[in-house]
This record gives sequence, C-alpha cells and structure tokens, in this order.
Amino acid sequence: MALIIEEINRAHRVCNRFRLNGERATLGRCYSNDVMLEDPHVDPVHAEVVQDEDGCYVLRDLNSLNGMRLMRNFRDKSVKQADVRERQIQCGDEVQIGKSRVRFIDAEMSVAPAVPLHSAENVFDRAATPIVAIALCLLVAGLSLWLAYLGSTMEFEWTGAVEVLTDAVIGLLIYAAAWAFIGKVVKHEAHFLAHLSIAATAALVYAAWQWFGSLLNFNFNLHQALPLLNILALAVILPVMLWCAAYLALNIAPHWRLVASVLLPWCFLGFAAAVEIGKMDEFSDSPEVSKELKSKSLLWRKPVPLEEFLASTPALFDIPLDQESGKKKTASKATESDLEVRGE
Repeated sequence: MALIIEEINRAHRVCNRFRLNGERATLGRCYSNDVMLEDPHVDPVHAEVVQDEDGCYVLRDLNSLNGMRLMRNFRDKSVKQADVRERQIQCGDEVQIGKSRVRFIDAEMSVAPAVPLHSAENVFDRAATPIVAIALCLLVAGLSLWLAYLGSTMEFEWTGAVEVLTDAVIGLLIYAAAWAFIGKVVKHEAHFLAHLSIAATAALVYAAWQWFGSLLNFNFNLHQALPLLNILALAVILPVMLWCAAYLALNIAPHWRLVASVLLPWCFLGFAAAVEIGKMDEFSDSPEVSKELKSKSLLWRKPVPLEEFLASTPALFDIPLDQESGKKKTASKATESDLEVRGE
C-alpha cells in the first residue's frame, strides 16, 4: 500500500503532501530527503519511514536533537500525546517533528465528497479586484464629504473636508486589515481587497439609508422612531458584513457561521434599542420636530395653507369645560367670597 505524508499547520490545514511508494523515506531539512521540512528545529535527516516484513510502515527517529512527539490520531480518539522514538504508523497519526507537524494517511482511505462552491464566491472574486475596491472607497469618501457639507451650516473649510475623508478611508482600511490578518493566521488567506470592498459597500448602503431616513424625518417627523429605524438598518447590514468576513477568514461550520453572524450584532443592537425605547417616555423641553434643511422639492406632503393652519390651532390648546361643572365652580367661588366679606 502507498503512504501519504502530509505537512500540516496548527490549524490542521495541509501545506505540502508527499507520496511514499517505496520501502523507505527520510524526513528532514536536507534536499536529499523524500519529505523536506523547512524548520530550523528539524535535523538535516531527522527521521525515517521504513516498511517492515508485514508491509506496515514504521516511523523511526534518527538520533535527532529535538526528537518526535505523537500529537493525536484524528481517526482514533484514544491515542494520547507521547514522545516516541519508534512507532508503527496508523492511518491518521499526527507527529510533531521539531515545530513542524506531519500526518500519515493511507492512500486508499476514502475522502469526503466535493463541497459545492457557494454562490457568494463569484461575488467575492469580483469584489477582490483593485479597481472595484478603490472605486468603492472613493464613493464612500465622496458621499461622506457630500453629507458633511450638506449637514454643515457654517463655511465648509478644507481642513474639515480632509478630516472627513481620512476618517472614512482609514476606518475602512483598518477594518479590512484586521480581518485580513485574522484570515492569514487562521486560513492562510488574507482577502484584503474583498474585505475592503465589502466594508465599503456596507458603508455606502448605510450612508444611503441615513440620507433616506433624514428625508423621512423631514416629511413625517419621525424624531422618536428614527433611532430605532437606524438600529433596524444596522441589524440587517452588520450580520451580512460579519457573515462575509467569517466566510473569508474563519474555519467554522456554515450553521455556526450563520448563528454567530446574527446573534453577536443583534445582542448589542438589542441593548441599544432597549435604551432608545426607554427614552421615549422622557419629557423634552424642546419640540421634537425635524431641524433638517431640505429643498422644497423633497417635501412629499401637501403644504397646509396658513389660514387653515391658524384656524385649527385653537383646537390644539383650548380645553373644553363642562357647563354644569363650570356653574358649580362659579357658585362655590361666590360662596367663598361672601364668607370672606362676612368674616371681615
């Protein structure tokens, strides 16, 4: 039988794979070895694999400096960690040599069926191009600058513009770099441009919602409901962002990826929503009306004429009084005044 020797990393991902068809193979740093390990803690010729008379393969240490250690067997959970000088190889054995790990697999062992590509793969491939990532970042910077200009009532200076642009771009770069670092450590795949494009797209969607939300507040005076609507928008955008980041950077099962992507942001957003709901009953000494400066063309409702508005205002402040109760109150006041006169 043929033996497959795999070099794996700490995440149990295969870095190199070697096939042993003969009766003997050596492992070490020398170029003459059948299995070459680029590890300074591995001897030039560290160990050998030989086939015995029964056709089984045996791993032997060749008086190496750092020795060998059996780590586990992914098929037999009863195998415990132990230092070994010689071991009859079992399919699934993982052995640490120096700081490198090798795994021994029977070439005839069956493998799992192919996993179909996720439909998001095509989207990630198109997003992970420099042109798309740079274009999205420029759109985010331009939209942030435009919104900051519209929201400013004073003269918009160039220093403020530079601050807005740097904050928008640096935030995207930090987010993409953090997830790229995690992906490089966990999956050995950075996907920096893909993370950058996803973050920029999410920023564009949320900025568009912010503008549309201000338009709703301008037309329908949603002063109390608007914070909850903003949280609801984030409850949709953040899980999508987190799912994409976890798909590209983490080695977790699809169902756990979905659960983590939804529950983590919803927990924090639920707390923020509870705080906003608690503020609704608080007294405010200022009128809760929209203070947004908008163009008249953005007004969806039909304006009320001034005469009609003034005619309806007394109904907002006048308090109707019951005639009988009014008479009783008048009589009681008259009685109290008579008593006061008599007392004098």
